[in-house]
Amino acid sequence: MSYEPQQPRPDYRSGGAGGYDNYDTHRRTGSSDPQNDEKTVAILTHLSGPIAAIISVGWLGFLGPLSVWFIYKDKSPFLRAAAAGAFNFNVTLWIINVIGWICIFTVILIPVGLILIAAYWILLLVCHIVAAARANNGEVYRYPMQLPILR
Repeated sequence: MSYEPQQPRPDYRSGGAGGYDNYDTHRRTGSSDPQNDEKTVAILTHLSGPIAAIISVGWLGFLGPLSVWFIYKDKSPFLRAAAAGAFNFNVTLWIINVIGWICIFTVILIPVGLILIAAYWILLLVCHIVAAARANNGEVYRYPMQLPILR
């Protein structure tokens, strides 16, 4: 353990889209990489969505990222960005899942519902695995489609 004074971490929350852009700019310039424990929590944040969705059959995938966002939103800009992105993406996928089930219950739209539910599971697994891999490298992953609820 080093007892050298540490450089203050820049405030990534000021300006930009909720701090994502500032975080990426500081990331590229090499200042203040996330610590190993932050990377681990970010990986677990990204993987909590699919794990919760599998356990709850697709209904509660957003709870894990929401919990991390509430705990770390003021402590770590990296975790705030990771949790907000994962939560927003999971809520978007949850809406797709609900629409898919509504289509299935209308009987005439069963093929559309099956396609939406299949797309839900494929996007859920692929995007979260890619996000966890990026978090392991200390990068913030931008999910392909998300409603901007948390920042």
